[in-house]
Amino acid sequence: MRPALADFFKKPSVFVALKNVSRPQTTVLLQTDGSFSHSYQMSRTACILNSRNGELTLSKTYMDHDSSTESEWCSILDGIQFAVKKDEGSIDLENDNLGVVRHIVGKRPPRLFSDYYSQIMKEVKGLDYIGIRWIPRELNHADNLFRI
Repeated sequence: MRPALADFFKKPSVFVALKNVSRPQTTVLLQTDGSFSHSYQMSRTACILNSRNGELTLSKTYMDHDSSTESEWCSILDGIQFAVKKDEGSIDLENDNLGVVRHIVGKRPPRLFSDYYSQIMKEVKGLDYIGIRWIPRELNHADNLFRI
């Protein structure tokens, strides 16, 4: 077992509220992931939304991304927009890219991909509640959508 996974099981990270500090009684779980192929210069994003209406999935393909980091930023934006489209206003978001999650939690726009950060924060304003946390790669089920 990877050390990060073992550590997470011992002491799971908590959701950090980005909007509305008090977490509502009911939230939906949103997991997002990004994937990038240098060989094909292709990027994919995947989202799993455990909504009131059951498990919903979204997968998108992009040909204009430059890196896996851009794919991760885009996956979070795609996921939030997907949840909003499905009328979910209180979200617990999980992603396995620690760097991206740290930027969002710290409310520090990155030098690169600041446009994604700005769009994410704009979407956050329209929600009732959103919390975010990092999870180990093995627990991110959105990654399984790339294998279909």
